[in-house]
Amino acid sequence: MANKSDKMSWNEAFRINLRAIKLLNSQNKLMFPYMVLKALFQTAFSYVSLFVSARLIGELAGERSVEKLIFWATFQLLSTAAFAILNGVMQHAYEVRTVNFWNNMRRIEDGKYLSMDYSDVEDQRVRDLRDQIRQNSNWSGWGFSKLQWDFDRLLSNVFSAFGAIAMSVGLFLRKVPGNSPYRFLNSPLTVLVFIALMFLCAGISPYFNGKILEDKAALSDRARFGNRIFSHFGFLQRDPDSMVDYRMYEQNEGFIKYYSWLPAGNPWYHGGSFGQFYKGIGGLMKIGAVCGEKFLMCVIYLFVCLKALGGAFGLGEVTQYVGAVTRFINASTRSVTLLNELRVNAKFLKDIFTFLDIPNKMYQGTLTTEKRRDRKYSVEFKDVSFKYPNSDRWALRHVSVKFEVGTKLAVVGENGSGKSTFIKLLCRLYDPQEGEILLNGVNIKKYRYDEYISIFSVVFQDFWLMPHKLGQNVAGSCDVDERRAVKCLEDAGFGDRLKELPDGIETWLGKDFDEDGIMISGGERQKIAIARALYKDAPFIVLDEPTASLDPIAEAEIYKNFDNIVGDRTAIYISHRLSSCRFCREILVFADGGIVEQGTHDSLIEFGGKYKELWEAQARYYEK
Repeated sequence: MANKSDKMSWNEAFRINLRAIKLLNSQNKLMFPYMVLKALFQTAFSYVSLFVSARLIGELAGERSVEKLIFWATFQLLSTAAFAILNGVMQHAYEVRTVNFWNNMRRIEDGKYLSMDYSDVEDQRVRDLRDQIRQNSNWSGWGFSKLQWDFDRLLSNVFSAFGAIAMSVGLFLRKVPGNSPYRFLNSPLTVLVFIALMFLCAGISPYFNGKILEDKAALSDRARFGNRIFSHFGFLQRDPDSMVDYRMYEQNEGFIKYYSWLPAGNPWYHGGSFGQFYKGIGGLMKIGAVCGEKFLMCVIYLFVCLKALGGAFGLGEVTQYVGAVTRFINASTRSVTLLNELRVNAKFLKDIFTFLDIPNKMYQGTLTTEKRRDRKYSVEFKDVSFKYPNSDRWALRHVSVKFEVGTKLAVVGENGSGKSTFIKLLCRLYDPQEGEILLNGVNIKKYRYDEYISIFSVVFQDFWLMPHKLGQNVAGSCDVDERRAVKCLEDAGFGDRLKELPDGIETWLGKDFDEDGIMISGGERQKIAIARALYKDAPFIVLDEPTASLDPIAEAEIYKNFDNIVGDRTAIYISHRLSSCRFCREILVFADGGIVEQGTHDSLIEFGGKYKELWEAQARYYEK
């Protein structure tokens, strides 16, 4: 992550902001061109209105010609109507193209997260970087959202500054008559002193605001801890899953204690470093910025009024020049401040691009996975060894095994024995450092990655169901084949519960989006997850603790219909309940990162090794 206390060069900041603009514009078509047109029309309307108002005031203070007053009043009315229509059209076009800005912005980051190598997804450094990016956005809008806001305002202020220059040229060209005591205002030296003083005062505010902004940005890393405390404890009492423990163990005291850490962990609190900054040098900087702006306004009014008093122009021009110069100062001050803010924000954009530029090191393959109607697939592990990134310990070592389509395979072993790693390698979430895994005799690295993973249906232990309709959860999509979804639910043991639901598979799970939604038990959730795996109809089905949340009767029902449920698929079970092994034709016993035993239930019991030890450890509780 970029060090927010280090200054970034303007050249690097420009390149990063330009890249971000191109990326956002590709996701939000024509957003920036319409942003430019919107700012241009708004600025033009503002100065046309100022120009016409000055003419009206000048006429009222002078000859009061009815014809001229009618002309300028009509011009003001028609120009206001015309610009109102143009502004409305541009504003509408711009908002249409930014209505999904937040979703598109998140889609950029989420799309990268979903497409990157799974080894990077599990890398704590990548997670920390992504969390920091989210925090920066939520904390102060740093990143893509800051770029959109600041660039929009910068365009308006730049156009306003140029418009002000065009409107205020006459202030310096119009001369005070030679017999006036204020004729010294015609001197080029006086004009240069005024312009120099104007730019000096105009630079004071951006300078101090820039210093404050840099100090604020430098605190973003420190704010991480405080924001994590707030994100967790600030919403803990709203989480229904934690309320039972929260009440039973009277955890409110711990909640208050940890929540009290916020002032130390979050620099925004009065006791934090940002509060101290405003009490000291930061407060003085803020005062300096405000005083610079107010002093400049006094200089502008003094210069314009003295020239008008000397006879250089009338009351109408006073309105025009005061308005134009004031707008120039405000616009130029804000432009410099916004440019500095974009430079500071570039550090946060750099973090985003560091995340987006993480390369996919896993070879994607080019071969098409064979779509076999007979599901004739064979998988072989040949002397496979693997250790996780940033670890020196081998999670699997010299694993060799082969199984054919239709195999009912149980994978058992103690925690940390390598069972889950075996499945992750099979599904190619990771690639082994040694050996190879073959599908129909071909190294799985050579197959197109997306096609290879499509032949697996997996029910992970920590699966997730969406608060959507039951059928959508089974299909994993908004498009649902109703007959197929119902059949899969029945095969997974959810048939009786389904008959009780008046809306069938159209029933919403949970009450997040529908008051009539149903609350389901852990066992019912697991049945739905199994139905989802069946619905995908992949030739390989992997079940990680498939009956962990089921009661004994429901578990027996699943095993009773085991062959009918799985059909001709290759089924791999990871389970701590060894009773499930009796329904499998083959059992792999893992220990210390390797396969120590392989065979049927009866042969392994007769062998008297690790499997028998695990079996008897569970069986004796049932026997007693």
